[in-house]
Amino acid sequence: MTKLVWEEHDSVPLLRFEGTETLNAFSLDTYEALSEALRHFSAHPRWKALILTGGGRAFCSGQDLGEVRDTADLPNAAMQRHVDSLQSITRQMLDIPKLLIAAVNGPAVGFGAEVTLGCDVRFASPEGYFMFPELAAGLYFTNATLELLPALVGHAKACELLLGGRKWPASDAMAAGFVSQITPGAELVAAARAFAVQAVASPGPGSSLTLSFLRRRRRAAVEAALAFETETFLANRIAGRSLP
Repeated sequence: MTKLVWEEHDSVPLLRFEGTETLNAFSLDTYEALSEALRHFSAHPRWKALILTGGGRAFCSGQDLGEVRDTADLPNAAMQRHVDSLQSITRQMLDIPKLLIAAVNGPAVGFGAEVTLGCDVRFASPEGYFMFPELAAGLYFTNATLELLPALVGHAKACELLLGGRKWPASDAMAAGFVSQITPGAELVAAARAFAVQAVASPGPGSSLTLSFLRRRRRAAVEAALAFETETFLANRIAGRSLP
């Protein structure tokens, strides 16, 4: 099981996904742990920014597919609770008035890629890449991917990535403006931390107010996307159809 490991560094802690045997895949317990970690970070008075990264050679390979199969026969009400728990992570990330940075050290696939969408800034190593393979696996998108990705990279690129499900190297993601900086893996976290420390160094509430305003511009659209993703998934499930 992937565990979440804290590293405290003054005002900019790091949260690392540690499950190297599964390339840091997320189980139901890990989703709950991430939600609790975000609450802890939000409430901590000294912490102003958070770096998310992966242990080993991956950032996060997505949802544990074994658990996907195990939840396939859940009653619809239980399945809705499960989907809502996933969606709530995006809500939390957008509601925290503190800087969130993804340090993508390797594959960010499925849910792993979705987590990076909820961050304000993405740094990556040359080995990093993003991938949205949900449709090919008969799954559907969550965490407002249908809103956040096109808002960041444009409609055409979002269609290419979501419908094609292909691997998107960090170099291409940087050319599209999705990744801010590519740094060798050994220096990745240090580069992300240096940026974070500078970004939140201003006295007063200016940083948090700026982030809150920037996120407010997309908050209503994100809520609509979350509702659409949940309703579409459940409606097709009730009708006995697979997605897409």
